[in-house]
Amino acid sequence: YYTMTTVSYGGRKGKDDAVKMLALKCSLQNAVQHGGKASVGAVMGKMLGEQPELRGKIGTVRHEAENAVRQVNFISATEQKRRLEKLAPVKEEKKGKERPELPELKDAKMNRVVTRFAPCPSGPLNILQVLRALMLSYLYAEKYNGRFILRFEDTDPSPGKIKKEFYDMIREDMRFLGAKQDDEITESKNMPVFYRYAEKLIEGGHAYVDFTPAEEFRKLKNARKDPEFRSAAPEENMKAWKDMLNGKYRAGEAVLRFKTSMKDPNPAFRDPAIFRIARGDHPLVGNRFCVWPLYNFANSVEDHESGVTHIFRGKEHEHNSYIQNKIYAALGWEPPTVLNFGMIYLPGKKEHTRDIKEKISKGEYTGWDDPRLHTIAALRRRGFRGEAFREVAITAGPSKSDIKFSWDSLETANRRLIDPNANRYMVVFDPVKISLRGYPHKTNFVREPLHPDFPRRGNKRMWVDTSEIMISKDDWKALKGKEFRLKGLANIKLSVRSGNYTGNELKRSMKKIQWVSRKPVDVELTYPDGDKLKIWKGLGETAMNRLKPGEIIQMERIGFAIVESNKSGRLKLLWTHK
Repeated sequence: YYTMTTVSYGGRKGKDDAVKMLALKCSLQNAVQHGGKASVGAVMGKMLGEQPELRGKIGTVRHEAENAVRQVNFISATEQKRRLEKLAPVKEEKKGKERPELPELKDAKMNRVVTRFAPCPSGPLNILQVLRALMLSYLYAEKYNGRFILRFEDTDPSPGKIKKEFYDMIREDMRFLGAKQDDEITESKNMPVFYRYAEKLIEGGHAYVDFTPAEEFRKLKNARKDPEFRSAAPEENMKAWKDMLNGKYRAGEAVLRFKTSMKDPNPAFRDPAIFRIARGDHPLVGNRFCVWPLYNFANSVEDHESGVTHIFRGKEHEHNSYIQNKIYAALGWEPPTVLNFGMIYLPGKKEHTRDIKEKISKGEYTGWDDPRLHTIAALRRRGFRGEAFREVAITAGPSKSDIKFSWDSLETANRRLIDPNANRYMVVFDPVKISLRGYPHKTNFVREPLHPDFPRRGNKRMWVDTSEIMISKDDWKALKGKEFRLKGLANIKLSVRSGNYTGNELKRSMKKIQWVSRKPVDVELTYPDGDKLKIWKGLGETAMNRLKPGEIIQMERIGFAIVESNKSGRLKLLWTHK
């Protein structure tokens, strides 16, 4: 392989070495941030975040990340910091409050914590699933050097709900977030296990097959009366259960119920169904099964079988914990520790997965990564980094308090991550042409640094034609009759369509604006505005011709954007955030 010295301090050139350099840099950054130990999943997420074009080379990315992590974790924390500073020096952050950390976990022991994240593959992940259910499960397993399980809850064969493509989309989202699973479980592949434990409940008198029509059962439940079939002997229930498995009954004709009490104060706890009949063509197991476990039973069995010690889920699931604990007791198991967190409320209208699916099918959304959506795919496309979600999740923590989510918190975390790598460029939207009179210098261009904090990164040429300088319409309206600075060029006082040169002295109080002159690039910026996608057209400086898809830039005085395409002198950008 390669030594850190040769890679860090000027190793071989070429695409392979560039990936190795990126892997080393991301490994050092991750190790320095997390007590000297880098994680392969987090490093891969950082690499793909910085260079999205590497997503087509996941095998190479994983190989280089694993090698780099192995070497970085071998050296001391002091040496990690020294090498990171030499390889990728960063601007020191202003001192302030320390970054928040997750509180200690109840009943947790080092190397013994097992957590799980259990999405239904009915669509890709969205920000609400990630900030607590996913990230808390992953981060606590990481904190205690435990085991993190990805489990697909796919026991609903309803037509169109679960699709094979969604399994891979969820895996891709998790790679991007740096949440690498230690194990993966798919519930639909464990049907014989579910059946075995169902039969244990039947044999023990804890479950019965109920033929009571749904509407009649609701009436009995509200009246706290037992259904006729509740008193059937285990032998009768076992025969009826086998008939269910053999396809004797249609959907709705029979269910398997768990015996609690029909007089329980809470109607939701009165003999809940734990298996139902449902026929459909499941994307993984086809039509092999017609009897499927419901949420509480499937969760109880899978959590027990995989040794889960801690479960993180919303407080709206507290009643499910009660039923699951009853199932645990009936099967003679110890229940895991459950932490119920509060709801996260997004500003604006919430859209359910089924609504998004419908709008995609109608062409109202361009896909799951449509910039208007709150899916991880959409936010990744816009230039958000996986590490930003981690920071926000730690800040939110596992509290039972409800949270009104602020986009500012995610954007602040993301800005900290992308700013050091985002070169600065001038873009003028709704351009107005002015001329500059009295400019004393005979030059075709001026030089400006690509990034003010990293002068070693180099400069860019900004072509100048004093008879044709473009500024934004808003600036033109606001600055008529006033003195201001064309950033990097000159101070001027604007009349209507021309400005007089007033010097080149940098004045702190003087407004500085972006401008474009010769050889401009046509720029289209797509940005979400509520439920609409809008396009803002303008002109960018010549150096933007060299930008590549996936690069994130900062448009001076406007905000960050990611390059979507750059062809034939037309640069298409997608808005990230301010």
